Amino acid sequence: MKKSIGLIVLLLLSLSNFAQGVYDNFIYNGQQVAERKVIPWPYLREADVMTAKRVVRIIDVREKHNQPMAWAKSPLSVVMYNAVKEGKLTPYETDSLNTQMTIEKFLTLGTDTEYVDVPIDPDDPTFTKTDTIINPMIPELRIVKYKVIEDWIFDKKHSQMYVRIMAIAPRFQVRLGGVDLGEQDMCFFKYHSSDGVDLRHFFIHNDIFNRQNDAARITYDDWFEQRLFSSYIIKESNAQDMYIRDYAEFKDNGVAAILEGERIKQELFEKEHDLWEY
Repeated sequence: MKKSIGLIVLLLLSLSNFAQGVYDNFIYNGQQVAERKVIPWPYLREADVMTAKRVVRIIDVREKHNQPMAWAKSPLSVVMYNAVKEGKLTPYETDSLNTQMTIEKFLTLGTDTEYVDVPIDPDDPTFTKTDTIINPMIPELRIVKYKVIEDWIFDKKHSQMYVRIMAIAPRFQVRLGGVDLGEQDMCFFKYHSSDGVDLRHFFIHNDIFNRQNDAARITYDDWFEQRLFSSYIIKESNAQDMYIRDYAEFKDNGVAAILEGERIKQELFEKEHDLWEY
């Protein structure tokens, strides 16, 4: 009897050690994010494109709806920044996505150069020298907005409006000598490409916080493809290639520029509704 009890105890201990090794981070071994594959976009013929409009919008992670993008475990700014340093993502100079940005130039973006007067003689603080201090880029603090370039395409064959994100650009605050000089696009990333070196194939393996259910993991690919973010439009394709803020009537009126973006958003919605066929 004692031998049987001893064997049972040893068996339970070995099983508990095995379970602890397999499920050390959670009560089960989560594989859904690691094993996911990118779902390709449906094929779209040029002959079926009835209307198309290019739109540029801004996503601000400080908005309550977008706060999962700043999840401390996997903030999008840090995920993308580290991916470039590790060679997993290719940054581009402009939204044409033709000229690649060198890693050396990328690493200099977002750094802040300060000039500090340091005393030479501790007994006489009037004698000083100027030292240059280079503060490194802190993505989670400096990158709070993302520019999204997308095409709105109406497929007359299926009577459906498709939204295809073309590129995403993180934006950061430019600083010189500790003084903020405004926002600037850091670089541009291809959102989807045939060679698989793009944001979609990278996002599919990076999860984002799910407010409703920790067990139902969603990825950054789900976040953008299902359009779970909140944003505002800053530009639509036009003859002058101007942003809304550049027009005379909106230049000094930020509220009017936001309302114009909402008007464009409503216009896109109504166009899909008006062109629908049963």
